[in-house]
Amino acid sequence: MAYSSKMMENYSVAAIFTIENSQGIDEIRIELNNRGYDAIRIQEGADLHSDFASAIQAQIIARQEQYTKTMRTLTAFNIAFNVYQGLVNLLRVTFENEKDIMQELGLFGKRERSASGFITQSTFFYNTLLNKDKIYNRIAKFQITKEMLQADLELVNDFEKANQEQEDAKGSFKEETKKRDISYRKLRHWMREFEKVNKIVFHDKPYLLERLRLQALTDITNKTKPTDSTDDQPPTTTPATQVQSNPESVTANNHES
Repeated sequence: MAYSSKMMENYSVAAIFTIENSQGIDEIRIELNNRGYDAIRIQEGADLHSDFASAIQAQIIARQEQYTKTMRTLTAFNIAFNVYQGLVNLLRVTFENEKDIMQELGLFGKRERSASGFITQSTFFYNTLLNKDKIYNRIAKFQITKEMLQADLELVNDFEKANQEQEDAKGSFKEETKKRDISYRKLRHWMREFEKVNKIVFHDKPYLLERLRLQALTDITNKTKPTDSTDDQPPTTTPATQVQSNPESVTANNHES
């Protein structure tokens, strides 16, 4: 379980406000210094916040990178699948009474829709046409050249490359999310101790507690329930609307098998 990105961003803003005001208001700074929170110790908190803020930005960038890679993967898949499905449909009609050729080309059965399945099935199909002249010569009448078939195979290769890049981006995104969460926990631990000290020191000076906005920190953490951080994930839905986060589940849209 984890907290949402929105909660963490709000906590970052509130935390740095408290840290900066603890040093920017003389009455607070002097009293805290007497209680062991001198400039050096306050800087520890500021450094933890700086790490956390940087981690938030790194995670946002990684999220966008994964989304971009997923969009490219979906586009590459749809282009490659459309071309492949069109040729499959043509050759199914052409060789409908020649089961041996149908078998050699792998034309029986459904077309694979997963990433790995599509790559394997379509690559076998194109390589068979390119390497077996007895079959290729039968379709040359359709003005289908080997250069055209090779170009179609490159579309599959382009999808395979995009798919791998998406997998790499997904791994980077997960790693940056992990780093962000760790830096949040470190800052939160420091801030909890800092909050306790401030509430003790200024228990009779509520106006100073108000200047530190400690209640804002409490409200952010207490009123925000842990979630599965689905807002951290690039959208996962059908290709007709957005993008598949998992490339193995990418499917073609509006194609018959």
